[in-house]
Amino acid sequence: MTVVELQSDRSTGERLPGWAYMLGLFFLLVIVDGALRKWVLPSQETLLFLVKDVVLWGGYVWYAAKRNPLELPRPLYATWVPFLLAVYLFVVVAQAFNIRQPSLLVSALGLKAHLAFLPVVVLLPALMVRVSERAITRFLWGYALLVSVPIVLLSIYQFSQPRTAWINRYVNPEASVARVGQFPRITGTFPYIGSFAPYLRFNAVLGASMVLGGLKWKRKSITALGAIVLGGTAIILPMTGSRSPVVIILIELVVLLFVMRGKGTGGLFLGLALVGGVIASIGLDNSILLRAWEALAQRAQGGMGEAYRRIMVRLSAPIEGLEEAGLFGYGVGSNHQVAPTFVGGATWEGWIGGDNKILRVFAELGALGWLILMALKIALLYVATQAVRRSRSAVEFILSATALCVLVGNVLRPVVYNVVSGALYWGAVGVMLGVWSLQRIPSGSSFASPLSRPTS
Repeated sequence: MTVVELQSDRSTGERLPGWAYMLGLFFLLVIVDGALRKWVLPSQETLLFLVKDVVLWGGYVWYAAKRNPLELPRPLYATWVPFLLAVYLFVVVAQAFNIRQPSLLVSALGLKAHLAFLPVVVLLPALMVRVSERAITRFLWGYALLVSVPIVLLSIYQFSQPRTAWINRYVNPEASVARVGQFPRITGTFPYIGSFAPYLRFNAVLGASMVLGGLKWKRKSITALGAIVLGGTAIILPMTGSRSPVVIILIELVVLLFVMRGKGTGGLFLGLALVGGVIASIGLDNSILLRAWEALAQRAQGGMGEAYRRIMVRLSAPIEGLEEAGLFGYGVGSNHQVAPTFVGGATWEGWIGGDNKILRVFAELGALGWLILMALKIALLYVATQAVRRSRSAVEFILSATALCVLVGNVLRPVVYNVVSGALYWGAVGVMLGVWSLQRIPSGSSFASPLSRPTS
């Protein structure tokens, strides 16, 4: 990888390049992909599934036409991130040619799963130096009012409808709609519950970061906006019927508050959250919205033993993976959920299947590859922690804090088998690396970060 000078890309108020709009379209498609495949053009769902990849890589090629496509901001080369990222890329490509691979098509599938979203790690830092705090604030308002709130309203409507209603179908129309209590487990604009859950986790920590950033920098409008996003997410989160997102969000926020220790806003945030929860429980008494939390609580109480077993199985996955796959694994894609369709439905040596994604990734990469991936994730976490602590404005804090939470929630959880998780994870990485790099420019410099400049 080569070096890019941040100063050469300093925000000038010029129109954003075309690749930036394609990048935005990519993330929009990640969110609405399921709606298009379920309700708009279900007969073309496979083609629609690939559209977002074409858009992202089209934007990347556009960017590469004028810039080195492997550039990263200069300050990052003082960290281990570029080296570990390069080694991870090398390992994934090498594993595509693992002699134990069942098929070249499976290798291609593995390359897509592991690398398809990595262009955002290059594109987002390049975009960050072109935008101002005012522009990002407007974007957050637009996102909240035009994307987040409509998804909340759609989700409430889904929850109020029968499981057999068209609005509750999955991408696979033959799949039976799961339920929580007597209600359907909703999917919003996403194809399945497993895709909706990571989006809700992202939305929750984005809302919390906006509240915290608004409180610290006394930006009342941002605090209110964050309350809207966080409150709406809290309403629909239990409607998915998934227990793990609630636990993961709490862990992410605890880590964020620990990183923020001494900032003086953590206690106020917790107090406001508690008061808000009490008021909501009173105001929503006996409503369908409160019954979603009651149904989730009943499901959680009835499955404590199973939940504990699943946690222990996942924590022991590296040990089992070492015994199963050894140092070098079976190759990328060899444990992808759709890999058997590329070899006539057959299985092969090294096929594990099941829902233990940690074990499946370990089997693909082997012990060496898995350790490299973990080292990369830990290095990114360290940089994200620095970005949070060095934040000089509400916007810098919102971006870096949200990214930190996303990274914490996926430090052990693989993102290669879930499109939404992968897009949000690498997107968070790209934004965080951009913010961190801009923070390295002294505040008094004429090239200081446009994100830390006060708005008028």
